[in-house]
Amino acid sequence: MKPSVRKLAVLCTLAVLTSACASQPPSPTNTPVPISTPTAAPSPTPLPSSTSPPPTATSTPTSTATPYPIFRDDFAGTLQPGWTWLRENDSKWSLTSEPGFLRIVLEGGSFHRNLFIREVESEDFEITTHVLFKPTTNFQIAALLVYQDDATMIKFGRAFCDVQNLCVGNGIYFDNMQNAQFSGTNYATDTVLQDEAYLRITKIGSRLTGSYSEDGTNWMVIGVHESFMADPKVGLVAGQSNVVGAIALFDYFTLMEIH
Repeated sequence: MKPSVRKLAVLCTLAVLTSACASQPPSPTNTPVPISTPTAAPSPTPLPSSTSPPPTATSTPTSTATPYPIFRDDFAGTLQPGWTWLRENDSKWSLTSEPGFLRIVLEGGSFHRNLFIREVESEDFEITTHVLFKPTTNFQIAALLVYQDDATMIKFGRAFCDVQNLCVGNGIYFDNMQNAQFSGTNYATDTVLQDEAYLRITKIGSRLTGSYSEDGTNWMVIGVHESFMADPKVGLVAGQSNVVGAIALFDYFTLMEIH
């Protein structure tokens, strides 16, 4: 796949001020997000269970419901109302460093900082984002988040894990933490693109489906988790980095209710 000018510019930004990069910061894609019909404390990225089915064998929940858009933030200079930061470090995020993106500098430690969440009223919903991120070391992640508390959450995003025979390095991972324990596989999935991801979580009842796209139009189901959460929040997370300066750029965030 021949890289576009925009992707080269983005990779320049993510190189963390190396002398080889002299182009302008990337422009937001403003990629329209398709409204699809769904078919169906934090720690390093968990290892997949060797007995769990591969993504291609995963059954998906079925539904005739249609997502109804209720919220979108394109991170155009100011945040839309309703966002809350948990354990905010305001020196590590910005809307102005890369105009049109929410820029988060990853931090390490046993607990996530800068969890970016908001309320959702419907039990059934769908959230999406487009993230520019190239993880290189354990256990960096930039992801969509469905969050009850630090012990119970779902993370779906691009991450890095180099455990032999169990991880795929830089890939897509789908983590399910229940009562401070990781549940099931993380559906480690290798991808052609290594520096960005379109991500979608569709929640119907207790079943959450993670889907990945390279263009925002054609989606592939990565896996399904079951999680029983009380009053979950939704949002974004980027963290778990042992290397100072790793950067994730979130292009937009959308929330749709499913009726």
